[in-house]
Amino acid sequence: MKKNVHHKPIVNFKPDKQIKTLLDVFERAVHHEEQAFYTKDRHKYFRPEEFSVLYRKAEILSLFLIEKGLKKGEKVAIFSDNRIEWLISDMAILMAGAITVPRGADSTVGEIGFILEHSESSMVFIEHFRLYKKISKIISEKDIPTFIMDEAFPLDVLEKNNFFSIHTILKENFHLLDHHPNTLNKMADSITGDDLFTIIYTSGTTGNPKGVMLTHSNMIYQIEVVPKYLELTEKDRVLSILPVWHIFERFMLYTIINSGACFYYTNPKDLMEDFIRVKPTIMASAPRLWEQLYHKLHERIEKTEALNRELFDLSYKIKQNVRRAKNILDGNTTDTRPKNIFEILIEKVKAVFTIATLTLPDMYMDPLFLMRVRAMLGGELRGTLSGGGALPIHIDEFFNAIGIPVYEGYGMTECSPLISLRAKGKIIEGTVGFTPEGTTVKLIKEDGREAKIGEQGVIFVKGPGIMKGYYKNPVATSQVLNDGWMNTGDIGVMYANKAISIKGRAKDTIVLLGGENVEPVPIEVILTQHKLIEQAVVVGQDKKHLGALIWPSYEKIKDAGYIKDEFDYSVNLNENKALIHLFANVIHKLISEENGFKSFERVTALRFLPEKLKIGETLTNLQKIKRNIVHAKYHNLIEEMYGEHI
Repeated sequence: MKKNVHHKPIVNFKPDKQIKTLLDVFERAVHHEEQAFYTKDRHKYFRPEEFSVLYRKAEILSLFLIEKGLKKGEKVAIFSDNRIEWLISDMAILMAGAITVPRGADSTVGEIGFILEHSESSMVFIEHFRLYKKISKIISEKDIPTFIMDEAFPLDVLEKNNFFSIHTILKENFHLLDHHPNTLNKMADSITGDDLFTIIYTSGTTGNPKGVMLTHSNMIYQIEVVPKYLELTEKDRVLSILPVWHIFERFMLYTIINSGACFYYTNPKDLMEDFIRVKPTIMASAPRLWEQLYHKLHERIEKTEALNRELFDLSYKIKQNVRRAKNILDGNTTDTRPKNIFEILIEKVKAVFTIATLTLPDMYMDPLFLMRVRAMLGGELRGTLSGGGALPIHIDEFFNAIGIPVYEGYGMTECSPLISLRAKGKIIEGTVGFTPEGTTVKLIKEDGREAKIGEQGVIFVKGPGIMKGYYKNPVATSQVLNDGWMNTGDIGVMYANKAISIKGRAKDTIVLLGGENVEPVPIEVILTQHKLIEQAVVVGQDKKHLGALIWPSYEKIKDAGYIKDEFDYSVNLNENKALIHLFANVIHKLISEENGFKSFERVTALRFLPEKLKIGETLTNLQKIKRNIVHAKYHNLIEEMYGEHI
């Protein structure tokens, strides 16, 4: 693809200029001649737009915003999901020296109202008419310049409310580039790494969202360290599916821009088709997506002939054993048990023998069976990023074993976001990898002492990615930030090889009546790995024993002979004693001492949820459980379950 010379940016490019802000990143990326961002037309064909063209549009929009009174340091809210106009708007806001305050279009009216008021945004960008109808009262009351992203927004509503259409601005204001030849250059020179580029309001699980203040330096640090882990180049093709307002996708977006790779916007509905169309080389998503892909792949395999299924299982088993043996030789394990030299030698000899005996069968079987599975995902996927929650171990191992490395990472908005990430050749299932250069992690036990290797403790982080604080909330800031150390609130373990494993959330910890502390997440992960259980919430605070709220897989319980329409709310599954008994047996087998659980971690009560947990209500955007909301909403159901044992 040839670069369009008519879209030469007005900002002066200096090849040897040190990258200090995101504006420097955008400016340099203009000279990636093959870089394009792909969106779908109404026929679902991918249409490219060169980054240099997008950059030029951002310059025009930025100058328009400045003419309309936008000042350096002011906040501008964007309420939108993934689309090309989001990138143009974000760049324009930053070019004007302002601060982007993003949030998804599916946010509640209360959240949007709070964010607009608390952030003191002087302008607002709205994605489409559906969102406008939801928040029209708030927009009317705020009476601030409002910009519309969707070209199909009703013209009469635009004119009536004096809204600005981004598309109209870009068509009618090309002259601004000639009238203000030095404005953006001067603004870019005035911005430093310590200036804020965004305030992101976290979904949170309690109270009002908190505004995380991130600086240009925070993000530049991330951009510099991540490509070294992923070996990103301008030849990569990346599918985008996570919400762009979230820091995970946002940092991926900037990293891709910096690398020169091509970016493709997709959605869950079209994802399997787009794997074939795009043949992505890298993709990032939350664990739930990889779970869904895992099940879709297995469903396709299950539809093949019995012999093919058996040969696939055999091929996977061979690949799995070879990978496990290689991990032992490379020291990529989470084993903390002390071993003598003789035990270590025996392990390594067994690993060498396994590799020697299975390599040839693997070379034969892989092209026949596992290559077909990789082809379902485009055939060129050389790595996947998973973040925002724990990836079930069997899914983690599956993708790694079949030749699609999972670069699972760990982070949070307050760390912009990366804290740790797996590296090529150092992918250890059950861990979230290693802290990058410049970032330091320590684990603190309940008694205040620093945890030793193999001991659990709350994770504290220090480094260039740590936020400036919570906007207008010094009390909340002081609760998590002390002397540069960020208290993540997550419980983890560090192994001898410096890999980190996340064991739970400190504030998620359930304290039973007997004083035992239980981490619900590992139990929930095991439960939802079973084909009958789609969602699970472990409860039991101040109770004698644990219980679980279950959303079953209606397709699977139908296969088991229990006819129940998922959307027929008149039928109460909790009245079906046979179904309760079936799930009780499943849970007893899963959460057992044989599977490594302690006796007090056994789940001895259950109830079926009347409705599925939903994002924005009982789940955060990364599908983490809002426990306080669930507990409040289903208080009666929880109390009821403790009247019976299973």
